[in-house]
Order: sequence, then C-alpha cells, then structure tokens
Amino acid sequence: MQNEVFRENLPVDAVLTAIVRRFIDLIGAPLALSAARKIPGLTVADDGTVLAYDHADPIGNVTRLVEQYRSAFGDTAVELAHQATHAIVKDQAALLLMEAGFEPPPGTFVTRLLLVDDHVLFREGLISLLAPQPDFRVIGQAGSAQEAIITAHTLQPDIILMDFTLPDGTGLEATLAILAERPETKIVFLTVHEDNDALFAAIRAGAVGYLFKNTRSAELLKRLRAVARGEAGISPVVALRILDEFSKTTTSLPQDDPAKVELTSREIEVIRELAQGASNRDIARRLVISENTVKNHVRNVLAKLHLRNRREVVEYAQRHRLIPPSSRPR
Repeated sequence: MQNEVFRENLPVDAVLTAIVRRFIDLIGAPLALSAARKIPGLTVADDGTVLAYDHADPIGNVTRLVEQYRSAFGDTAVELAHQATHAIVKDQAALLLMEAGFEPPPGTFVTRLLLVDDHVLFREGLISLLAPQPDFRVIGQAGSAQEAIITAHTLQPDIILMDFTLPDGTGLEATLAILAERPETKIVFLTVHEDNDALFAAIRAGAVGYLFKNTRSAELLKRLRAVARGEAGISPVVALRILDEFSKTTTSLPQDDPAKVELTSREIEVIRELAQGASNRDIARRLVISENTVKNHVRNVLAKLHLRNRREVVEYAQRHRLIPPSSRPR
C-alpha cells in the first residue's frame, strides 16, 4: 500500500534523473551512467534522463542508485543527492529520499554558521562540505579567540563551530565571552580533544555540542542539523560519557573547601600564579613548562573548581588564602 502511494504521488523518475545528472556533472557521463545502469530495471538515456525504473519498488531504486554513488563518494553522496533534488517539488522529493533511508535537510530554514579554527586548510575543508548544503550558510571565519569574539559580535551567527585550542587562548574563553553577550548563540566544539576534562569544561561553558575532528562528514551534518532544531550536538558515545559523569556527581555537590577538591601541587602553583596576574607565558617561564601545558592546567583547574574564567580563579585563590597577602595583585 505504501509503495502505491509513492507510485501515484511522488516524481520518482524526476528524483532519479536529478541524482544521475548531478553525478554526471561531478564525475562525467561514462562513470555516472555506468553506475546507474548497473541497477536492475533502471533505464537511463545518455543525457541522464531516467526512462524506466522498477515501479514495484520505487524506494529501492533510489536507495540502490545513491548506494552506487556512495561506493565512490562515501557519505557525501547522500548530501549530493539532497542537493540534486532540492528543486523538485521539495516536500515530495524529501519524503522519497527519507523513505529510502537518507534523512533530508530540515525545511528551508538557513542556519548561519561561523567557523573558528586556527588551521586555514581545515576551515576550507569545512566550507567545501557546508557550501552545497541548502540549509547551511557559512557567514564568517576566525582563527583566534579574540577574532571569534569580534566576528560573533559583528555577524551574530546561529551556530559557531569552535576549536578548543587557539593561538591566543582557548575556545572556552571565547565561548564564555560570546554567550555573555548573546546567549542564544549555539556553540558546538569541533576538536581533537577527546578527554573528559575538555568535554565537561566545554559543556559548563555553555556549549550545546561536542564533536571530534575525526567525525565523518555525514555525521557532522546530522549533528549540526540536530543543533539547529534545538537538540544537543553530541554523538551517542559522548552522551554516555556525560550520563556516566552525571551519575557520579549527582549525589555530591562540588565542595568550596580547597582541601576537599583534588588539586595537584602543580595546579595549586598555577592558581597562585594566576592570582598574581601572570600570563600563560609568564607561568610557563616561571614553572619551566610549555604554554600548552599551562593551558591544560588552567582548563583542569576551571573544570575541577567549577569556575568559568580566570577572574573567578583569582577570587577563589584570595578567598581561600592560597597566596600570602604580600603577593596579592594590587
């Protein structure tokens, strides 16, 4: 019965033709036509027009066609199929692709994105992935925390894809500053940091998503669309980490007494340096460690003490007398 509805109401031949022609444009007629003509019951003209298909299984035809191209293009083929059929009676084409197992972009709303990463090639790769998507538009880029704050203020994006480590600070610092001014902005971390400390620090800073840079392109698009719909942009694996951590902490609220917080001796040294107004570079020089190591210690301190920024670390140090009065900043 369901197939009967599709045969009567959906432009199956138009959808199939649009997909074939899209791949003709991308890889040339010989390869695109050869792949399409391997599908039983599918007759394709030299210009890509689908002349006949298996009317008993229209959904199967779409599935098999996209899978043929997927073998060469990977998951990007799914997004290219959506792009190809976007101009065809949109609701019907989207319904057919969804029924075939390929979730379409949500509606026609365009989500405006800001990309924050200090690697230009990585940003360009993201733009190549996002540019063909009808529901996303990259409106700006930033390569540092300060640039991210300024650009977010100017462009007011819907979603920011944020790297964790930036040349002049961290994505956490940029996130706190951006959300303080515009809390409706949705920030998704896209990072190589897979440790729980970074994950929970990002969530405490206000991020609504946390994805790894080895995420497949189709998965990234899926999570970004979830964020655009008001959902969390996290994978099932990350969700399990959060639930596990939450189950450990719900019975014991964070303690304000530093003796009851498990700080390492090095973290206490870093707190004391921060309380005296030292920069990351100053701390690295005084403690004979790298600036990246200092950044990691600061991040861990913020996470353990449930603090949001350096100013709160200073207040914490003063409140708990972690520095002698003579050493306090004037």
